[in-house]
Amino acid sequence: MMWIVGGDVNQGHYQHDVWNSKDGRSWNHVNAQEPVPWGPRALHYTLVYHDRIWVIGGQTMPGFAPSEEVFYGDVWFSEDGVQWSQVIPQAPSWAPRGMIGGSAVHRDRMWILGGGTYDTPQTPSRNYYNDVWSSNNGIHWTLHTSRAPWAARQYHEVASFDDRLWVLEGFSGSNRNDVWYSEDGVNWYEMEDTPWAPRHAASVFVYDNALWVVAGNNMKPDVWKLVRGQ
Repeated sequence: MMWIVGGDVNQGHYQHDVWNSKDGRSWNHVNAQEPVPWGPRALHYTLVYHDRIWVIGGQTMPGFAPSEEVFYGDVWFSEDGVQWSQVIPQAPSWAPRGMIGGSAVHRDRMWILGGGTYDTPQTPSRNYYNDVWSSNNGIHWTLHTSRAPWAARQYHEVASFDDRLWVLEGFSGSNRNDVWYSEDGVNWYEMEDTPWAPRHAASVFVYDNALWVVAGNNMKPDVWKLVRGQ
C-alpha cells in the first residue's frame, strides 16, 4: 500500500489529509471525516516501521500560511492513517527539525540523519544538522554521533540499502551531489565521483535491488540507480 501523509503549504494552506492506494490510480481518502491531530505542520519526516506510519518532527510555515511559529520535536504513529497516537521523546533527544526525505529503517530501528529548520518571519536563520539518532520505539533515542563527516544539510534524502544507511544530496547553502553510507551510523564513508548534478529534494527509494535517485529541485528529468555491489 502506498501512502500520502500531509504535504507542503505552497498553496497557502496546510494539508491535513491522508491517502492510500494499491495501484497509484485509485486513491482512498482515509481520514476524510477526521483531520489528523498533529496539524498544522509541514516538512515532517515520514516512514513506516513495525506496520505503523510514523510522522516525526516538522514545523509550521507562517511565511506561507497563517499559523503560529512551531518547530516540532514530537513523534506520532498510526496503524490506519486515521487514529493517531502521540509519543514524546525523552531526553536526550534530537532538536526539533524536518526536511528529511526518504526513510531510513535500518537494523530494526528508525533513524534520523541530519535535517534542519526552515526560516520563518520570526526566526529568519535556518538550522542545519548532521547528527545521527536511532530508536526502536520513538520514545528513547540513541545518539550515534553528534557530528557526522558529511556536511550538515536539509532537504536531503535518506535510505537503507545493502545493509547500510545512506545520505544523498541535499542543501547546505547550495545544492549538493555527495553520497555517504554507513553500516552503524557512526563510521561514514563517501562514495566518490557521483555522476549526477547537484540537487536537493530528489525522490530516492529502493526498488528492484537498486537505490534510485529521480529528478529533484534542479528540474532535470533524470533517473539514476546504484546497483548492489557496485
